[in-house]
This record gives sequence, structure tokens and C-alpha cells, in this order.
Amino acid sequence: MVPAPTASSTDRHDQVPCFPETLNWILENQHKDGSWGLPRNPNLLLKDSLSSTLACVLALKRWGVGDQHIHNALGFIGRNSGSLTDSSQQAPIGFDVVFPAMIQTCAQDFDLNLPLNSANLGAMFRNRDSILSSAAHHRSGGRDAFLAYISEGMGNSPDHWETARKFQRKNGSLFNSPSATAAAFMHLRDADSLGYLRSIVDVNSAAVPAIYPNGIQTQLSLIDAIESLGINRLFGEEIEQALDEIYTSWIQGDEEIFLDPTTCSMAFRILRLNRYPVSPEDRFWDDTMEGYLKDEMAVLELHKASNVLYPNESILVHQQSWTNEFLMKSMESSPNSANRTRSRASESISTQVDDVLNYPFKGDLDRLAHRRNIEQYCTDNTRTLKSSFRCSSFGSEDLLKLAAADFNFCQSVHQKELNQLMSWLKEYKLEDMRLAKVKMGYCYFSAAATYYDPELSDARISWAKHSLLTSLIDDFYDIFGTAEEHLNLLELFERWDVNGPRAEFCTEEVKTFYWALHSAICETVENAFAWQGRNVMDHVVELWVDVLRTMLEEAEWSRTNTLPTLDEYMRNGYISFALGPIVLPSLYMVGPQLPDEVAKGPEVHHLFKVMSTCGRLLNDCRSFQREAEEGISNAVSLRMSQGIDTAEEAIEEIKGLIDEQTKELLRMVLDERNTSAVPKECRELFWKMNKVLHMVYKKEDTYNSTKLVQIAESVIKEPISLSVMDSRVI
Repeated sequence: MVPAPTASSTDRHDQVPCFPETLNWILENQHKDGSWGLPRNPNLLLKDSLSSTLACVLALKRWGVGDQHIHNALGFIGRNSGSLTDSSQQAPIGFDVVFPAMIQTCAQDFDLNLPLNSANLGAMFRNRDSILSSAAHHRSGGRDAFLAYISEGMGNSPDHWETARKFQRKNGSLFNSPSATAAAFMHLRDADSLGYLRSIVDVNSAAVPAIYPNGIQTQLSLIDAIESLGINRLFGEEIEQALDEIYTSWIQGDEEIFLDPTTCSMAFRILRLNRYPVSPEDRFWDDTMEGYLKDEMAVLELHKASNVLYPNESILVHQQSWTNEFLMKSMESSPNSANRTRSRASESISTQVDDVLNYPFKGDLDRLAHRRNIEQYCTDNTRTLKSSFRCSSFGSEDLLKLAAADFNFCQSVHQKELNQLMSWLKEYKLEDMRLAKVKMGYCYFSAAATYYDPELSDARISWAKHSLLTSLIDDFYDIFGTAEEHLNLLELFERWDVNGPRAEFCTEEVKTFYWALHSAICETVENAFAWQGRNVMDHVVELWVDVLRTMLEEAEWSRTNTLPTLDEYMRNGYISFALGPIVLPSLYMVGPQLPDEVAKGPEVHHLFKVMSTCGRLLNDCRSFQREAEEGISNAVSLRMSQGIDTAEEAIEEIKGLIDEQTKELLRMVLDERNTSAVPKECRELFWKMNKVLHMVYKKEDTYNSTKLVQIAESVIKEPISLSVMDSRVI
């Protein structure tokens, strides 16, 4: 549509096109049905095709060429005009403003009557007028931005173009949109807009993309897909190289990142999770931008970014709140019924929205997310903004097949490990002890669902065995054992000898626990030696002695009806929660060298204390009612004894503390400033356990949850069907 800027006459009949090659592209790329736009399945993207087709008609009429093309296009528009006012049809962003504006141009500039009935025309113009009237009466930065973004539909209003000029980027564009920038140039005639348009044609020849440039978002989308499918360990070097480049663009304030909410949100989230020092203070959007954010994908990415937050990041807290509300309303009002015509890509976005609302970041185990993402992965690489476009980094069939095959391979390793663990249960006479077989399945699931790499077998086995034993022994101290048995088991480990006990067993149950725990400790120490080249026996035994002492202390409180203070309870409780023997020995078997001074140092202890405090408080909030009925004190009842009136108030206060501790743990684990002496692979285990805790205590404090059985089996037992994946890809 853009005329050559050298034309001396303002009469369009005396002008020539500035970009004749793009006009030729239109003439050469009309579909057989008379339309332009992406090839589509029947009834999909009809509004997009109608918009693209009418735009091409205007271009051909503008330059007086392609009469037969126009005739064919008008036939297509007439046959599908009923879709224009069909609310069940997916519409491009701004369609309700831009399409009526193109109709007006046809009538006023070209005296072209379109094959549209008056009822449809009236409905469309009333809707357009309502949108523009609302925007005029509720001015905001977001609404101004949205109207500038759809400048193609804003006509000749001088006020609009002066406002739109404020959104021009350094590259001369409006929002990296060729169509909006072309419209702006025809009204403002500025050199920067023209320079941007010329750069597009120089790079892309005759076919102009819907967005330009979009290289950073394309890279981020590919990295996000690889990570969300669980195959990022296979592309470590490539991801690091790409993120180094993106981070350089971030610190340089690249407009391609910072002036687009989707790109900025993805960059922030992915860079932060990969330990690059980025701050939300650099640039983020609030709810005043809602008028611009008609793109559900943009709000989704803003919400996902807001979940990766540290303490005192009020910008992200606010962003999390308004985007959560926006997405909740979107899901409630989204016409997902059978009569809704939606592309697979659009359905995929709705599925992602449902996922982030139902599976919070802090409680979504990696392998569960990977499986959902594989099963829901959309191989349709079409996206719709103001028009539909395709990008090779979206919907890669090769990535999908690789991810499914890798998931099944890892699962086959996990199944062998679980069989080994069940044999160990039988060998050490634990299989009939208080749901031990069921609990072992859950304990191993928590390891396999968080660090699933085949080479980390030693760490998973250690995690699962010690996790089971802490659960069984906790019940032994809380419910079943006697004071004599409790003290006997502690003394056996206080007087540890790798060759066997230095004291008598007072009961068979103590004997069973001793030899099972002796076996687990010795195996863990032997495997840790293979990774670290030194003996860590003293450390592992010390962890168990600490746990047994604190469990004994709590058993004594119960036996003597002693009511500890909340401080006493928490000092004891974060250790008695018994995550130490599960997580800390595993640190030795995830790869890096971990010197004694680091493994036993203050930083590891702080990570452990924050993680364990979260776990203890999550447990107490969930189990308060049951424990109150049994006469057992926990953090909720003790807080109430300090003056809180109701359990609900105490629980709400404790949940606030859990939230802050979780943010602090994430900050320490990611360690963007590279100040930690603890290797990142080791720090990650604390966050992985924190996710397990949030997932387990999300609904109920029980090992008998049917849902938990189902999700455990989805990770360990049920392979992803490659035949189903192949048929879906085809």
C-alpha cells in the first residue's frame, strides 16, 4: 500500500508503489479459493483469511492491477461472510476495528461494493464504534498502546497518529509490526518508518513477515520448548550459547526484548531460572497495560515470569496477582464448548493457562510437568496475533518424538531401580511393616520425578531408602514404639560401628530397623566414595543421630504431656522432620566434588534449614486438625497458644511465612551473583525437595491418596505411547 516517497503528486493515480516486489508476491500467491493467508483446515482461521484477503484486495485496487484476483477474492469473501460476526470463530487481535476500517476504505476510496449483507455490516460497525468509544472514555497507557498497535484500522485521525508516534521504536517500527508501521508512514511520512520497512524487504525479499524482528523470541521459544519437554540436558552447550547472547541483549536494553511483554517475560523467566542476574526492576508491565494485552499468550508469559520471584519483589507480587485474576476470568469466559472453532495452537494456549493455574510452579515436579507437556504438545506451528503466521521454532515434531523416547528410556531405568528397592525391602524384612511397600513407591517417585537423569541412579536409590526409613521410624517414635525401644535405637547409632552393633537389641523391631538402616548407610557411603573419592560415613551417621535425638525429644514431650514453646518446637522440628538423611547424602552423588567444609558448612545448613522449615510448617498446616484430635501439639496449635484467636488465622499467618521462606530458598538455589560455594547441582536438590513438599501437602496429608498413586505410576510405570505420538504428529 505504501507509495514511493519520491512522488511529487498527492493524487494516488499519479503514484507508484514503493515496494512493487511485495505487490507481485500478492499476485503470485493467491489460493485457489480466492483467499490469501496461511493454508488452513476447513473452518479454522476464517476471520484471519477474510482479513488477509480484504487487505490484498485493497492493495491490488490501490495500484489498479489484478482484476481477476479481486473478482476471485470477492467470491471468497461473499461465501464466508457469515463468519465475520460469528463469535465462535477465532479472531485476530484488533479484527473488530481493522476489518470495518478496510470496508470503509473499499467504499470511500475505491467505490468497491463488497458482497456483505447489511445486517452483518451494521453489527460490525456498531461493535467497532463501541470499542473505540470505550477506549476514548477510558484512556490509559495500555489502551493507547493497543490502538497504536492496530493503527491499520484507525483512519486519518490526527490525534491518533500523534499518540501512535510515541510508541515508535528505535528501529522505526510500531511494535515491530510491518503493517502498523506501513500505516504510520503513510500518515506521518517519517524517514525512520520508511527505513524500517525497507530493511524488512531487503532481508525478506518480497514476502514480509507478520513480526520483524522476532529472532530473540524465536530462540526463547525453542529453549522453552526443549526445557519444558525435559530434554534440555541433551542441548546444554547450545542453550548456554544462546542464553549468553540473549543476556547480552538484556543488559544492553534491547527493544526487541523490553518493548514486547511476551519476549520480556520469557527472557526474564528463562534467564533467571538459568542463573543469569536479571531484575524485574528492569522492565515489567502492570494491569494498566491490560488494554494492550489482548494476546492471552502475553498474559500467560507475564504470569509464568511472576512465579519466579525472590523476597521483596513487590513488582512481581502485583504482577502475579493481576495476571492470575486475568487468566482465571479468561478460563471462565473462554468459549471452549464444542461449537467453538479454534486452531490447535489456540487450544494449546488454553491448555497452558489451565496448567499454570492448576499446577503452581513451586509444587510442580519436573517429570510430571514433562509428561503433561509431551502429551499436550502442539505440533501446529501457527500463531495468531493481528494475522496468523508460522515459526519453525514452534511445534517441532522432532523435539516431540525425541522427548517421548527419552521419557520412556529414563522410565525403563527407573523401573529397574524400583524393583531393586522392593527386593531390598524383602531382604531386610520391611515389606510387611506399616504400608512399607506403598510408601517405598512414593519415596522413589519423589526422587525419579525430580532428578530423573539415568546417570543419577545412586542418588535416587539413597534418597528413596532413607526417605522410607525416616517415614517408618517417625511412625515408630510417634505411635508404635516404647520409650525403651526409642532410646535403644538411638544408642545403637550413637555407638556406631560399621561392623555391627555395640549394644543389644531390646526387641525384634529395633533389630529390623537397625540392620535396614545399617545397610542403607553403608551403601550410600560406598556409592558416595565412588563419586567423591573419600569416606563420608561420619557425616551420614551424624545426620541420622541428629534425627533420632530430635524424634526422641518429641516422643518425650508427648509421654510427659510437656508443651514446648513455639521456638523450642521449631528448633527441634526442622531436624525431626527428617529431610537431612534424605537430601544431604544425595548431594555427594549428583556430580560435582563437595568438600567436607562445604558439605558441613553454614551455607548447606542454611539451605537445609529453610527447606526443612517449609516442610515442617506445610505438614503442620495440613495435619493440624488430626493432630489436635489426638492431643498432639504442632506449630499451628502452639501459635494459637500465643494469642491467635482461631486456627484459620494461625494457618494463614504460617502460610505467609512458608511463602517467604520458599522465595528465599529459590533465591539461594539460583544464586545469580555466583557467590555460593555449593555447586548448583547440589543446591538444586533443596529446591526439588521443596517442590515435592508443596505437591504432597497441596491436598491432603496421607499416603493413601488415589491421585498420588496415579501420578506416581505416570512417572514410573506408564510409558508414553510412541505410536499414539506418531499418529498425532501425522
